[in-house]
Amino acid sequence: MPAAAGARRRLGAGAATLVAVLLVLLSGCQPRDGLAPTNADGPGAPGAPGGQISASPVSAGKPLTIVALGDSYSSGEGNAPFDLDAAGCDRGSNAWPRLLGQRLTGSTVRIIACSGAKTTALTSSFKGQPPQLAALRSLIASGVRPDLVTITIGGNDAGFGPTIVSCVVWRCFWTGHDDNSREYVRDTLPPLLQTAYSQVKEAAGGARVIVVGYPDLFPSSTANTCKWLSNSERVQLTGLNNDLNRVIRRAASKADVDFLSIDRALDKHKLCTDDPWVYPVAISGAGLQASGHPNTAGQRAIADTAYNYIAKGK
Repeated sequence: MPAAAGARRRLGAGAATLVAVLLVLLSGCQPRDGLAPTNADGPGAPGAPGGQISASPVSAGKPLTIVALGDSYSSGEGNAPFDLDAAGCDRGSNAWPRLLGQRLTGSTVRIIACSGAKTTALTSSFKGQPPQLAALRSLIASGVRPDLVTITIGGNDAGFGPTIVSCVVWRCFWTGHDDNSREYVRDTLPPLLQTAYSQVKEAAGGARVIVVGYPDLFPSSTANTCKWLSNSERVQLTGLNNDLNRVIRRAASKADVDFLSIDRALDKHKLCTDDPWVYPVAISGAGLQASGHPNTAGQRAIADTAYNYIAKGK
């Protein structure tokens, strides 16, 4: 913590706001009022022909049944309307797994992902929803046969959301110990992720499992339009994001599941650029939950990246 009196006064003034914001983000996104139902879990809209992804290109075969697990980067946070049967999970109508399904004619997408989820949500109830692995097994037991199971997880374990908000309220890594976050990502998170991915593979009923990384959210120094984001903070955040994706990739490899990088999905449209495909960071109000998440254009870019990965027979 800085010792200067002016810094202490600034911390005191913003402490209540910071605490409130961090509590919201640490607990995940809260339910919103007046949500409309969505039918996005039905067959996809017309698009490219579907295919069995384990070996052949998309154009070669049948539609896919896709099940999406994980956190807000799979649930489609910020892209209402949200499913009414999972309040607070913010499973959006334009979540990228649903947009991917729309590109594969006749495909079906089931979203189990829940905004705010950590790795513990795979095996424990979260926001009134059953453990995600149990929900996946229940789907399979009911006759659903997924071709593809995707998952994004780990960002909430690493505390990425509160870190970004702290940049706006005061400064990034305001304790002065950003090494703590990196140490957690480097030392504690890898076995959690490897176990999580192995459990998903076991529960997936033979479906192909693709672990999806996180997009690079932060702009270059020349593209940065946010006054709250200094160059040193930008470098710190980019480094933490890169470390997280590196650990996710290695854990996926050790669990013998596929890894899809979406690092560049938002290139030229990152947070704090002239044409962002990411919702701006807010510290209160309606924009709080969406902060730092891809908007509809960003969700589409991620879906396109996933589609291209599958279409190439990867």
